[in-house]
Amino acid sequence: MYWKISDFVEQVKKTSKEEKLHVNTVTSWFKKLEEEGIHFVSRTEETNEKVYDELDLQLAVFIKKKRNQKWSLSAIFNAIRDEFELRPFPVEDMETTNVAHINSVEFLNPTLIKELKVAFEEVAASQLGEMKIQYDEILKNLSDSKSKEEEREARFKEMVARKRVEYQLEKEALIKWSTKPEEERIKKVGWFKIEENQEERNRFIKDYVNMNFENRLKNELGL
Repeated sequence: MYWKISDFVEQVKKTSKEEKLHVNTVTSWFKKLEEEGIHFVSRTEETNEKVYDELDLQLAVFIKKKRNQKWSLSAIFNAIRDEFELRPFPVEDMETTNVAHINSVEFLNPTLIKELKVAFEEVAASQLGEMKIQYDEILKNLSDSKSKEEEREARFKEMVARKRVEYQLEKEALIKWSTKPEEERIKKVGWFKIEENQEERNRFIKDYVNMNFENRLKNELGL
């Protein structure tokens, strides 16, 4: 069963026995879940309008309950990742979101947009490769006992959180890099050719990640 947002909020109020719950509040919860890449809200094929189902209802009731207990949204979202089977994002939706984000930055020319798209693909591919290597290493080093199984799961969740933070910071750094003056981003090659200064770009991204990683990871883990 699917609900549009107004009917969905009424269902949330009925299920959670909460009379004071505004449509904008619920909308903002699910918007933030999507922005952080946690949970995707279904759309209608005809109008691309968001529609909510039983899983979304469980999430909304959970969020409302924890908000009543004075939990922060960050802590709630971390708990949601652990306790629910969440709806993944369609591949084409994730690609469209990234491209739209790139195109929204002011003063980007088509060549730079193309370069940023390639950079995003490189970052994503490297992240997936690193995660597989690290997870395989965990499997090799841990036994099959129950305590080790729990330890393995905890370490895997932490690893995923670290990679998620690194990936988000690298995306942010790429966007910030693209807004820097052209003379800082471009270098001359020979007499007539110019190209992006990849060495400076990589150094900028690395410095940005190192500077923000600790606080962002603490927030991601709810610490």
